[in-house]
Amino acid sequence: MTSLFTEVFEVYNRASSREEAANFMLDLAIKKIGAEAGSVLYADLSETELSFIATRGPRSEELKKFKVPIGKGIVGFCVDIGVSLAISDVSKDKRWFDKISKSIGFPTKSILCAPIQYEGQTIGAIELINKKGSDSFTVDDLNILNYIAHETAEAFIRIEGKKQKQ
Repeated sequence: MTSLFTEVFEVYNRASSREEAANFMLDLAIKKIGAEAGSVLYADLSETELSFIATRGPRSEELKKFKVPIGKGIVGFCVDIGVSLAISDVSKDKRWFDKISKSIGFPTKSILCAPIQYEGQTIGAIELINKKGSDSFTVDDLNILNYIAHETAEAFIRIEGKKQKQ
């Protein structure tokens, strides 16, 4: 866990944009938890849709053309309600919105999702797809992703603060 803290701290020293911080944190989450793919989605507080600002995995660049309505699908639910979710079989979850997965031809089996929150507002989420070497994500995986999501919000705040000072 110490290396996780060290690696997260690096983002405070290196990232100069929200996208750069999102990419760094997503890479860290995928590496520490083990997933086939993942994304960071973001929405300004006035928006009703989430945009993909960082993506990894097969066909990940294609994701950037999609928007996810807040409240729609598992990640949209995560953002709307502000809760973390670990879903071991998305096909059995009534919140599952398969349009994007089908459009890019990437089969999704399991999802781990944590909201990115600050000042009582949920502004996005980190989502990991298909746990490597297992059918489902664990409680430990969820705790790690929650920590990374919290630190992602902190990085976004710091970056916005730096921009406002310029």
